[in-house]
Amino acid sequence: MEYDAIVIGAGPAGLTAAVELACATHRVLVLEAESFGGAILNVEWIQDYPRPGEKMAGAMLASELVDRAQAAGVEMQVAQVSEVEFYSGCISVTRADGAAHTSSVLVLAAGLRSRSLGVPGEARLQGKGMIHCAMCDAGLYRDRVVAVCGAGDAGVIEALYLARFCSKVHLLEKSAAPSAKASLLQEVMKEPKIELRCGVKPVEVVGDDSVTGIVIEQADGRREELDVYGVLVHVGYEPATNYLHGALSLDASNRVIVNESLETGVPGVFAVGDLRSGSPRGVVAAIADGKAAARAAREFLRA
Repeated sequence: MEYDAIVIGAGPAGLTAAVELACATHRVLVLEAESFGGAILNVEWIQDYPRPGEKMAGAMLASELVDRAQAAGVEMQVAQVSEVEFYSGCISVTRADGAAHTSSVLVLAAGLRSRSLGVPGEARLQGKGMIHCAMCDAGLYRDRVVAVCGAGDAGVIEALYLARFCSKVHLLEKSAAPSAKASLLQEVMKEPKIELRCGVKPVEVVGDDSVTGIVIEQADGRREELDVYGVLVHVGYEPATNYLHGALSLDASNRVIVNESLETGVPGVFAVGDLRSGSPRGVVAAIADGKAAARAAREFLRA
């Protein structure tokens, strides 16, 4: 067997599970499609961590978790997983680049991914003005106009951060009213560089070599093109389980169904964090999941 355990996803749940297993002298591989540390890299402050009433910068926690994994000897690779297959006593994980790895244990920890708009121009202009991380990319749009799609908590937080750098932020919400909590909306109202527009639907991202605009449609069907140089999308999340359909049992929201030990219907395969059915979500819960799954995985490997 190439590894004792493979962990898919390098957020708090996945890295915690990896460290716990590596500290028990198991050979562990972590596969991450984007950035080691996961979605918390984009979170300015994590409230009530490490203790109730305290807070910690998301990027700092991500860095600490990655450092712990490296110190424990966890092997980490950037790779998109395309398929998992289960055999008697062996699990095979195939990557999008065609490479494959085998292990005795698999921990699924890829979490949630942002939903796309699904409109023309969005996919074509990825990396050319489609913003994925306000904290990472805001400086690239200094004194420029950008749009944020989605006025829930996440979208509003990103818009407020972008407003520190950009000359103007169009905050676009498809519903008749934003869903962000009142305290965040109060901050938006006080920020002159943010223009909140509700009841408008993005229908196209415009640009040849880079984003130059976004077309929005009002409830009566009228369309308008806004001149923007960056577009950030926060219209909800979905579990990163597309490669698991038919392989594992998923609930109605496509999260992985697990038992009290966080084990799926396949022995040796665990799901943790936001990816699993019934997850309360949040960093503290994700770290607890990682530790619990590692304990169960160690028992499985000893059997």
